[in-house]
Amino acid sequence: MERYIRLKQGVRYNTRVGYNYVLNLIKKEDFGYRMIRDIKMSDAQLWMIKLHEDGKGYSTLTSVQGVVKPAFQMAYNEEIIRRKPFDFKLTDVVPNDSKKRIAMTAEQQETWMNFIHTDKTYRKYYDEFVVLLETGMRVSEFCGLTKSDLDFANRKIRVDHQLVRERGGRYYVEKTKTECGCRFIPMTDNVYRSLKAIVAKRPKLKTEMVIDGYSGFLLIDKDEHPKVALHIENEMRWAMKKYAKLHPDKPLPHITPHVFRHTFCTNMANAGMDIKSLQYVMGHSEVGVTLNVYTHANYDRAAEQMAKIINFAETESAGRLEKSS
Repeated sequence: MERYIRLKQGVRYNTRVGYNYVLNLIKKEDFGYRMIRDIKMSDAQLWMIKLHEDGKGYSTLTSVQGVVKPAFQMAYNEEIIRRKPFDFKLTDVVPNDSKKRIAMTAEQQETWMNFIHTDKTYRKYYDEFVVLLETGMRVSEFCGLTKSDLDFANRKIRVDHQLVRERGGRYYVEKTKTECGCRFIPMTDNVYRSLKAIVAKRPKLKTEMVIDGYSGFLLIDKDEHPKVALHIENEMRWAMKKYAKLHPDKPLPHITPHVFRHTFCTNMANAGMDIKSLQYVMGHSEVGVTLNVYTHANYDRAAEQMAKIINFAETESAGRLEKSS
């Protein structure tokens, strides 16, 4: 494992954190000290079951297998072992108990945004939430926006980088998650107004923080530093707690910036945006991600679409009959 990780140079900070998490986990397990040539597939499967019984969730186990499997593949390629013991489906041995990402319904969106807009404490974040909900940007991309990325004349947003802060407090700018992440996003009327409001309310700083050549970041925290994802995640978390306390009879799903991203994508798909355009706006490298991960179908939507198709077909048929008569 250590050898495999040493060879993975130039990876993103979050990826490096994931590698170290898995390595530290293995160091605490008896399994991690066995000879690699002695590990059979059943041993690997039993270890996964053991981790699950210890309370590790399915998503964590997916991450563990995602690091350990290529390490064993490296050993296989170098002829240290003759089999690949982690080459199995995780769902064959442990249940997928991870919570599915959901998109908010139109009613839930209205309820949440009305609450934010009218709440004395959290309405100051309303414009941030509008931009995230109506652009589908990743939260780190939103935090990375500078004033020069906003083209108000042509109503478009340039997205070609994201802002990250490490646990030690170091800020840095990195490219978008994929090459397809570099894109322009149109401003809706709501987004246009909210971005104008954010710029107008942005504090005038004595010294603009420069991070990897970027300055003039749009979102500024109380310490006059650029906001990062954790700031906005906390804003939503605190607001959710207050909402739940005030409205226990009207529960909402767990709301995060990523739920906003899912919701935007689903809204655009349901409104009829063609899938390639939606893939571009979302910044996905594969259209399958747009189709299978970020859009959510339900009975009401299916019934609505079927009704439209049937009504259209019936109208067309009636028109042809009228012409023929």
